[in-house]
Amino acid sequence: MLLTALLAWLHVVSAIGWLGGGIMFGFVIAPALSKLSPSSSGEFFVKIGPRIAVFFQVIAGTTILFGALLLYNLGGFGLLTPSNTYGIELMIGVTFALIAFVVSEFFGVPPLLKAVRLIREMQSSERHEPPADLPRTLRIAALTATLTVALLILTSIFMVAAGFY
Repeated sequence: MLLTALLAWLHVVSAIGWLGGGIMFGFVIAPALSKLSPSSSGEFFVKIGPRIAVFFQVIAGTTILFGALLLYNLGGFGLLTPSNTYGIELMIGVTFALIAFVVSEFFGVPPLLKAVRLIREMQSSERHEPPADLPRTLRIAALTATLTVALLILTSIFMVAAGFY
């Protein structure tokens, strides 16, 4: 009972961090960076970008890990079957969560790190104009954050629905 409660708490806190981080980046940080001067946004992003990437890697990974451990502790992966009372909701929620993980880690984090690299190159060469593909790279990072947020909201809907059975 205590282990289940601990795993549930860790899973939910990680999920809240992942969703909150995605909302913060997609709806606050990325739009604000586009309104700053290239040098200001570049300096900010070089310092914060790698931390954002690590945050998303850790928080998404712990959400998935604690969710899998919780599911296993509650009865195993056999709970993800349509014959189970809440199996369909769990299956759909897990599917959305795994898609969000792939989108975040394989399509969201690489543009963040690419933007950091492009900005560092710009700063070291003392150019004042950002590289041509920097705005596109930042847009991709913001769009993947928004997509991840949408997928995580869908995940939450189905996971909460499964909890009411």
